[in-house]
Amino acid sequence: MFSLKILEKISISLVLALFFAGCSLSYSVKDPVPSSIQYNGNVVEPQTLTIVDQRTGNDSVFLVKHLGLGGSASDDIDLQIANIKDPIGYFANQLEKELKKRNLPIKCIVGKESDGGLTLLIDRYQIFNQRVSGFSPWEACHIFSGTIKDGHTEKPIKVYFYNGKVPVWSMTEVEKPCFSIPISIVIKEVASKICSEAFGLRSPDEKVEELRGVIDAENKKEDKDPYDRPFWKVLELGYTNNPKAMKPLEKYAQDGDEFFSSCALSAMGVLGAGGQIEFLMQKYKTGSFNERYMAAKAIGDVGTQKAIAILYNMKKDPAYINEQGLKQCLDLYAP
Repeated sequence: MFSLKILEKISISLVLALFFAGCSLSYSVKDPVPSSIQYNGNVVEPQTLTIVDQRTGNDSVFLVKHLGLGGSASDDIDLQIANIKDPIGYFANQLEKELKKRNLPIKCIVGKESDGGLTLLIDRYQIFNQRVSGFSPWEACHIFSGTIKDGHTEKPIKVYFYNGKVPVWSMTEVEKPCFSIPISIVIKEVASKICSEAFGLRSPDEKVEELRGVIDAENKKEDKDPYDRPFWKVLELGYTNNPKAMKPLEKYAQDGDEFFSSCALSAMGVLGAGGQIEFLMQKYKTGSFNERYMAAKAIGDVGTQKAIAILYNMKKDPAYINEQGLKQCLDLYAP
């Protein structure tokens, strides 16, 4: 038995080495399409949001590779996103587009320090990539940690999104689910949390009903591809910052499709997931990989002492050691 286990590990290592040997993975992600979110009133005055990059050490690496058994193949693979040479600059540009689409006249600039006005300090903006072997999924953990400041007021902003894909024919298959979609989600969620924390904005009840109606209508179609389903509208329910979106999100979080339900769980977190901890704990215990990680993320978004204590307790789960998707999430919200 011991010899068979060693042989199995050697076989996986050989397959991985052959698969990744001299491999260069270059992707060109699609720029995010701004959401349809609008807010009541929108009485925000024209102003500048200064984005300060204060990432240090390992947190300053945008694309982290953990490929092969124990990450042993990482040094042999050149991974890059060709159209994002300056991650913070790209983030600032796309964030401004998203805020302006929501009728917030805010100009985003990258600066070395705050001028005392509206400021977003970025401590971490990173994509942690993992793939153990040529047979396993490419996993991407998108991580954002920062602080929004306005005068003497400071509010933390954390965002996490996980997705994975087993490429069948080509490594280009991971570009959309592991890079383009999550990058857009992170930017939209940061925008939503800025709108909530800095300006107290929320969409009207009518917008929640509009989104719910579109989702239910499109869900009647028999789409086999999870990325053809109305998951963007599900996420937008969270971006409304309206608590009335919680009930339909709880329904969508119980959908049979792993990606669709994980988007609903993520959106519940954006709303603060008030009163939903027991539901989220149940999803963590019984859900698939995506669902478990996004349920933990939503609990982290609650942000109370009780919620953070639950996340610390999750670190006792063997999955915290064995699954990077969970570890990256818990280390973000419960460092």
